[in-house]
Amino acid sequence: MKKIALLLVSLCICLIAFANVYPYTFQDDSGNTITVRQPFKRILSLYGAHTENFYYMGAQDLLIGISDNEAFPPSFRNKPSFSYKDDPEKFIQADPDLVILRPMIVQRYPKLIEKLQKYGITVVSLQPENYSDIFNYWEVLGVLCGKIQESKDMKDSFLNQLNMFKELDKSAYTTVFFESVHKNFKTTTNGSIADFVLKRSGLDNIAQSAQQVREGSTIAEFSKEQLIDNGDKIEFYIAQVGVMNKITVQAIKKEPGIAAVKAVREDNIILVDEKIISRPTPRIIYAIMDFYKIMHNDLFMSEYELYNDAPLTNLSFSRIIIDCLKIPFTTPEYFTEEKEKNGHLFGQFKDIDYVSTAHIYAETAFYNDIVNTSADRFEPDKKVSSQSIADTLKKLTGKTLEKTLSTNRELIDYLRK
Repeated sequence: MKKIALLLVSLCICLIAFANVYPYTFQDDSGNTITVRQPFKRILSLYGAHTENFYYMGAQDLLIGISDNEAFPPSFRNKPSFSYKDDPEKFIQADPDLVILRPMIVQRYPKLIEKLQKYGITVVSLQPENYSDIFNYWEVLGVLCGKIQESKDMKDSFLNQLNMFKELDKSAYTTVFFESVHKNFKTTTNGSIADFVLKRSGLDNIAQSAQQVREGSTIAEFSKEQLIDNGDKIEFYIAQVGVMNKITVQAIKKEPGIAAVKAVREDNIILVDEKIISRPTPRIIYAIMDFYKIMHNDLFMSEYELYNDAPLTNLSFSRIIIDCLKIPFTTPEYFTEEKEKNGHLFGQFKDIDYVSTAHIYAETAFYNDIVNTSADRFEPDKKVSSQSIADTLKKLTGKTLEKTLSTNRELIDYLRK
């Protein structure tokens, strides 16, 4: 009886807290005043970051449609897709009570917005450009979908992961150049999400003084001349890759005069998926993890949680190989562009939680042939055979293993000799 009474008290407290939130009034990023009287139940998300964040909050069942330019989470692959270029009737027939998009769409397609609102559909425009705006944005999303506590939990989980990485003193920062857009070597503004990721990763963008291309933009003007003038100071050249910047390492290297940049001469060019460095989602932690393991590997490995005598499993073997050998994470392609590998698409492992960091290691291991798995099961706890360990190390390091490795500690010690 006591347990039941406690549960009832907890439920009442939750209901009171829930009731106190609504009505909730805020101004969206297009300047519209929005009042939410109760959570929305039929949501159309027309921006990948909104979609990802709803997923992390556990609101996937409330999404009746997503944009036609999505990549994560993989479980949304078969959800109905919508484009702002579609006939408004397609939206209306889907019967959403909320359409959530970005300010750019409001500016470019005002007739679509007007028609949706005419039919009584709430339209909300959100896109935080700076890191300082992310947590408030997550809170608003939580209010919109009724996942208020979940949005707070998402923030706490993100910060807990972030705090696992020791902040470097500025004197220990590595100097880099960050390319947002290859044309005219544009970079990012101070305070942007990408800028936060760089600084939190102990990286100093040589283009800190660059000025934004226009008010409200996170893209900043730089130039090849400025880049070359500072070339000998740049240890790593980092370029985001995606819809905004379809660039390759080869294209960067072919740029006339670019050999004046130390990072290019020494082949220290890193391409990072724009979806994990510039979008306001918890997945920016993966860019930070990538930068730490590639550029601050000694620090990254100094308090490594897998340094123990547990047997090597598919997951622990994958993590150690990826972290010690500084292998960049594999991230998912847009659903419209993805291709199968051995019958597998990113996200199809049935025994992997795609909210946890385990998924990024499992998928990276699969796409880099680090472990042998089936197309739909990674078997994270399966022990790795001695022969598989030897074969993988031979392939990745070019060295023949002269002794048997069976534990996490043994593998780490071997790779870090």
